[in-house]
Order: sequence, then C-alpha cells, then structure tokens
Amino acid sequence: MKHKYDSINFYLGNEIRKMREGRGYTQSQFAEICGISRACYGRIERGEYNVTVDLCKKIADGFGCHISDLFINLPT
Repeated sequence: MKHKYDSINFYLGNEIRKMREGRGYTQSQFAEICGISRACYGRIERGEYNVTVDLCKKIADGFGCHISDLFINLPT
C-alpha cells in the first residue's frame, strides 16, 4: 500500500501550500479567491484529494500563474 507521503497528491498539495503561504493568504482567503470551498481546499493541501485539471486551473488562476507552475517542483 502506498503511504500518503509517497503520493503525488501529497507533493502537489504541499507545493500549493508553500505558494499560498508565500503570498500571505490564509486557506480561507485563497479558497475564496479560487472559488473553492475551504474544506475542499484544505483536503487538496493535505494531499487527501485527487485534484482535477479544472481545480488546478482555478488554483493557478488564483495565483496568477500558468497551470504548469504548480508542477515544476514536484518529484519525478
């Protein structure tokens, strides 16, 4: 069984969290900017949710970056 910390969802959520914190947003503030519920957004950051391309686009738009920027620092 794959451990949560070996999951790509965990790494993506961690990267999104670092980007959000770097911009000074709380989870609630950023979830509102993205049009995502705070509960759903929290699950994304914790790696508990399989993020769809649509959600990745909303998050990237919230950061004002290209969707590919969310994946640059993920392990290969």
